[in-house]
Amino acid sequence: MKKLILLACLFVLAGCAKQPVIANLNPHLAEQQAGIYDGRNSAAITGQDSRKSSEVVVFENDQPATRLSNVCAPSELISSKLAEGLEDQGLSIEPSSQVRLKFNINELRINVTHQTLLYSAVAKTHIILSVENRGAVFTKVFKREANKDSATPNLTDLETMLNTQLADIIQQIIQDEEVRQLIKR
Repeated sequence: MKKLILLACLFVLAGCAKQPVIANLNPHLAEQQAGIYDGRNSAAITGQDSRKSSEVVVFENDQPATRLSNVCAPSELISSKLAEGLEDQGLSIEPSSQVRLKFNINELRINVTHQTLLYSAVAKTHIILSVENRGAVFTKVFKREANKDSATPNLTDLETMLNTQLADIIQQIIQDEEVRQLIKR
């Protein structure tokens, strides 16, 4: 009988475990090829977050839903990673530059729902990039989506899903030939 009571207490306490309160996205970029830009090239990077809410992870089945924002603003994180990658390629990042790289985050979120036996996580990222240089404008849309089912939702796995999407998009921007040509123009 004591074992049954002890087991029941463990289940009750396990059910009271707190969900995390904040996410920590930090996409890792591959090493960049140096010398893409010479010392004369510079650009300014600005980002905007047009999402309706600041959460990057939402556990929808919680009552009320648990919503996790990121440690820092996603627009600041993406700006920083873009600058880091472009500087590694030889580009100077200067706020007063005539070349402007602007991005807009339309979606960056994982929705976690509890199905019958499994949790289902759907990660979506949607970013629009615009590069302007002396009247010429280039715009490109980047979208990523990933799904994962698991027995329990693990925040580290969820962060990895978004980090992979962000790293892929940032890497594509940094390596895009049309972006490079417009910056060098």
